[in-house]
This record gives sequence, C-alpha cells and structure tokens, in this order.
Amino acid sequence: MKGKRVVVCTIYGAAAGIVCWLGSYYAGEVPMEFNVGVILAIVLNRAFIGFAIGISAWRVHWALHGVVIGLLGSLPVSVYPLFTPDGFLGFLMYELFGGFWGFFIDLGALAAGARKA
Repeated sequence: MKGKRVVVCTIYGAAAGIVCWLGSYYAGEVPMEFNVGVILAIVLNRAFIGFAIGISAWRVHWALHGVVIGLLGSLPVSVYPLFTPDGFLGFLMYELFGGFWGFFIDLGALAAGARKA
C-alpha cells in the first residue's frame, strides 16, 4: 500500500507541476523568464512535493498534511522570484499554489485508494 501511495503521489505531483508551469506561463502574471531550467525546477519541485507526501509518516489529517508539505516543499524554489523585479508576487503565488497542489495531491492519493499506512 505504501509503495502505491508513493507512486500515485509522485505522478500527481509531476502532473501538478506541468499544470502549474502552463498556468503561470499563460497567465503572464509571474515576472520571470521561462527557460528550460525554470520549467524543470517547477515540474520537479511539484513532483518532489508529491514524493514527500507519499513517503511521509506524519500523522495529521490528510488535508493539513498535503498543505503543509506543499508549502514547505515549495520554499526552496519559491525564493528565486524574490531576486527578480516585482518578484514578491511570484514568491507568494508559488507558495500559495504549493499548498494548493499539496492539498490536491493528497486528495488524489486518497481518492485512488492510496491511504497513509
């Protein structure tokens, strides 16, 4: 069961990363250049959040679990926009969506029957 949860959460995390990248790219609200490195950072960061949610043994409600891991897991990458002009918006959006996607990754794992052990 635990192995299934790790796989499901990581796949959902990678999918969330792709949606996150496309959403921020087409919304045009984030003041940053989208080169290959930035795209990979976004997608891999969300996949990492999914992986962290999948392996976590933290015993809290699933919704809080996903949100907190999403917020904490987004911190390393969300700092980058702070070094761009008007970058606080990028930082804030990346962090808020980290919690948002963390919630939905955990919800998706729950719906797929991949509960925490």
